[in-house]
Amino acid sequence: MSCIHYKFRNNSKHDTIQFDGSYISVGEIKQAIINQKKIGRTSDFSLQIINAQTNEEYKDDNQLIPRNADVTVRRVPTGHKVSKSQLAQQSGSIDTYKMGVMKPISVSTRVTKPELFFNYLITIVII
Repeated sequence: MSCIHYKFRNNSKHDTIQFDGSYISVGEIKQAIINQKKIGRTSDFSLQIINAQTNEEYKDDNQLIPRNADVTVRRVPTGHKVSKSQLAQQSGSIDTYKMGVMKPISVSTRVTKPELFFNYLITIVII
């Protein structure tokens, strides 16, 4: 049984991944770390694998790493998330959004029917 020693860049404790064979691919290491650490959705971030001795980054997921190697792992955001402030800047004004409907509702809108008012009130309070 072979193993790879890894640690996250901000952590001092080393963990191990055990595997069969003399080599393991970078993609398999990433998947094993995600499973072992029970890290959330993989669409929000990417793992960066770096050789601890040479500080060389393994960029290709098919690249092979020999057994008993020591690597450092960095969790890097993929850039798909957009914050609420960025959404407000893109829309040009700060509007509230009704749940389930992506249509902006102006805060100064006058509502005449009581049930619509209640719907607006719930929307404003939730946000």
